[in-house]
Amino acid sequence: MYLVNKTTGDVSREATQQPPFGPGFDESLARKADRLEVWGSSFDDPGDDFCLFKLYWGDQKLGTKRVAGY
Repeated sequence: MYLVNKTTGDVSREATQQPPFGPGFDESLARKADRLEVWGSSFDDPGDDFCLFKLYWGDQKLGTKRVAGY
């Protein structure tokens, strides 16, 4: 896995986008967050490609969603 993108500040727009363009986090949860990280699978990972979206407030992880190939 590798870090594809990291957004800080107001991440609610990116965090609430529905798959395949985003993770589809609930809006009330996304408004609490201050960081969204997108991790991607690599060719060495078994199975189909996917993105792992991690939502944070400071160092506290608020949620994780996995979006597989569309």
